[in-house]
Amino acid sequence: MVHGGFFNRVSNTFKMMKSCLDVLKKDRELILFPVFAAISVAIFVLIMSAGGYLDNLDTEQGGSLAPLILLIFGANFLIVFFNSALVSAALERLRGGDPNVKSGLSHAIKHIHHIFFWSIIVTIVAILIAIIRGDRRENSIFREIFASIIQAGWAMMTFFVVPIIVSENIGPINAIKRSTSLFKQTWGDQVVANFGFGIFQLFGVLLGVVVGWFFGLFSPVLGAFLGGSIAVMSVAIIYTLEGIYKAALYEFALGEKPLEFQQEDLRTAYQRKVASAF
Repeated sequence: MVHGGFFNRVSNTFKMMKSCLDVLKKDRELILFPVFAAISVAIFVLIMSAGGYLDNLDTEQGGSLAPLILLIFGANFLIVFFNSALVSAALERLRGGDPNVKSGLSHAIKHIHHIFFWSIIVTIVAILIAIIRGDRRENSIFREIFASIIQAGWAMMTFFVVPIIVSENIGPINAIKRSTSLFKQTWGDQVVANFGFGIFQLFGVLLGVVVGWFFGLFSPVLGAFLGGSIAVMSVAIIYTLEGIYKAALYEFALGEKPLEFQQEDLRTAYQRKVASAF
């Protein structure tokens, strides 16, 4: 039963991945959104570093928290913005449209105020969870477990926030309430995600490491370039597929029938935690 449930979840993940890939094949430019996010975050960090804002982040030595908070918020805002553009484009495709980078970015810009305030909330929650975890040198397993539970609960509550913001044009607080309601309404209180995208992302990174190591035997520069390129592209692809998947689940939760996806696959995308825990 345990093994059957596990293999059923793995099988369903592959089905969902295939459906997401079908969407991505029709709109290959969707992969540019996570690439833009990564590049923009890197540029933001470089700008802060060049300005000297990151020179004194050690609060134990009297450093200010302000630059660190600004860094976290800026990174979150850029990631959320491009994720919103990705989800907007994915929703457009699933509703029969023909999206592109411009349409996705344009739609995200229309909701920039909601994205801004949602990024503030995300930053506050991230900082609070980090405070709960405390100094990793303390090695407190109980604080780590507690923080992980809070993080998992928060992820469930806010799963549909971005699709709701870009689709229904409501503020982040109401979007959180709506997301929680929509999630419970469709899959119940005790649920466990059945994505498996993290596993594929890990495989992609490991492939990059292996390729980089092999070619690094002949040329360190070539090895670093090929390995890094494969790892970055793997992460970008999986991130894009996750965005498409989230958009499809949101459509399903609304009672719609997103193109490229089978209703039964979406219905079984989440399993009862009780059933999967034993």
